[in-house]
Amino acid sequence: MRLFIISIIILSCLKTFSQQDSVKTDTSYLSLESVLKITLSYHPIVKQANLLSQDAIARIREARGQLDPKLELDYSLKDFKEIEYYDLLSTSLKIPTYIGIDPKIEFLRNEGEFVNRQSLIPNTTNNEQVAIGVSVPIGKGLFFDERRNAIQKAKAFSQIADAEQIKETNKILFTVIKDYWNWYLYSKKQALLAQAIVLAENLFERTLIDYEFGEAAVVDTLQAKINYQKRIVDYRKATLEYELAKLNLAKHLWSENLLPLELQPNVLPDSSSLFFAPLDTDVKQGIEFALTNHPEINKLAGKRNQLNADLKWAKESFKPQIDLSYSFIDAPLDPDFSTRSVEFGENYKMGIDFSFPILLRKERGKIQQTRLKLQSNEYQVAQNQVELKNEVLGAYAQSVAFQDLLVQYQGVSQNYRRLLDAELVNLQNGETDLFKLNIQQDKYIEAQTEYFEAFTKWEKSKAEYYHITGVPLLGLTNMFEIVTNQ
Repeated sequence: MRLFIISIIILSCLKTFSQQDSVKTDTSYLSLESVLKITLSYHPIVKQANLLSQDAIARIREARGQLDPKLELDYSLKDFKEIEYYDLLSTSLKIPTYIGIDPKIEFLRNEGEFVNRQSLIPNTTNNEQVAIGVSVPIGKGLFFDERRNAIQKAKAFSQIADAEQIKETNKILFTVIKDYWNWYLYSKKQALLAQAIVLAENLFERTLIDYEFGEAAVVDTLQAKINYQKRIVDYRKATLEYELAKLNLAKHLWSENLLPLELQPNVLPDSSSLFFAPLDTDVKQGIEFALTNHPEINKLAGKRNQLNADLKWAKESFKPQIDLSYSFIDAPLDPDFSTRSVEFGENYKMGIDFSFPILLRKERGKIQQTRLKLQSNEYQVAQNQVELKNEVLGAYAQSVAFQDLLVQYQGVSQNYRRLLDAELVNLQNGETDLFKLNIQQDKYIEAQTEYFEAFTKWEKSKAEYYHITGVPLLGLTNMFEIVTNQ
């Protein structure tokens, strides 16, 4: 009877470890791909990053607004003691253009007994007058002006915004990937220690039976109980780590209505990988991409374009301000909308505005500041490129190292598993003791944990390689194509 009970216990131990990866039938798996799709679709930080491109579009629209046609009206009337002093109406339509030549159409109606002589309009046209002309800068602003500077800077900001959007989206996706593999690691550690509890409990029961039959001392039962209690403590620590890791991942899961989602108790991670390990032939291409297309490099390029626009405008400010204006009066249209021939030198008004700072200290200071900022930008680009190159090489070396460690830890874990199975068989035959068995179990748990840690580090390192190179969406563009088009 005693041998039958012991055999049942030992068989239960062996079954526990042989079904190490088995799960309940009601368990469902949540893949990393599904998590990333949810993140990209509904995560607030991703949505916030998407606003950057919309902000850039709004800035360009705002800058181009300086070229919008402008309708102006000025009306003044004075009537005192039944005397109409003046009744003045002035309307104009100004049409700014990108090249700085601005057409202007004016309609004037001036009447009254005390109208300024220079504003008098003959009664023959009912005190109404139409002027059609243009203003042209022939000095400062002829080739580049403040409006064109604002538009170019807004377009450069669009480049900065796109780079920042890629950077923030990649950052949150990489964070989700790391949190997912942490969840996977602690789920495996929890399952491993749960199986260790079963084995420790079975061994404790076996020791009690041996004690009842006089084949084990009291100290053996105490040792078995301590081992059982230790396994319970380790399991509870692993459970806490698992719950914290699950909560840490759940904070990235949101619904369409910005409601946070929760991971259900029966949901577990799977080991499906989304990234290929970088090869030696990929490193050169990765470095070339990072040096020219990394978000940080693109942001600096956009900033450089803005500074170049400022420099161009600063150089333009060294020219004198000379603005010419010329308008035909009542031609080619008169107030009655009748057409008339246009003749230069007859029925016109013209003007010239001139200004020029003598010392140009403001202009020279501005151009010097801009050049210093451009030089600083070049230094930053050079520094970032060196750092990116080294980071790409480091990420590749890390991925290769973790891949090699994974193979080694897998072999170590399998060998410790064989030793533990052999000790369980020896225990059944009465050829081992609890102390030796506990050592083999500890070694196996340690080796298996190191294997899981190496596996998760390898998966993280593969994603980190694409994160460091700055590839949009970490190179998973095809997977996210449907999501991004929504």
